[in-house]
Amino acid sequence: MSGAALCAVLLAVFSLLFVSSEQIPQGFIPAFVIAVSVLCSFAAGFVTAKISKKRGLLCGMLSGLLLFLLFLAAGLIAFKEPLGASSCVKMLIMAISGAMGGFLAVNKKHKRK
Repeated sequence: MSGAALCAVLLAVFSLLFVSSEQIPQGFIPAFVIAVSVLCSFAAGFVTAKISKKRGLLCGMLSGLLLFLLFLAAGLIAFKEPLGASSCVKMLIMAISGAMGGFLAVNKKHKRK
């Protein structure tokens, strides 16, 4: 949920910026989508593992994959295009970044006052 909410906010803010700038290179958009996906799946993995307090890699990876499935379903509904190799790459990237977020959340040292 946190990853999807962060993604919605980031995409809304950046779409306003893109519309107001009027000149966006076409090659920039796929890289931007990957960057936002990585950031959102990292955040989702971090929050999920922080809540569970154990199994950070697994929880993070699963939340990254769940977020990917949400993105995939939205893409299939909106564009009705078949799956390609880029979908598999995006799935791997989101699963890895979610796992990294989960790993960091569980293994972060707490400061004692």
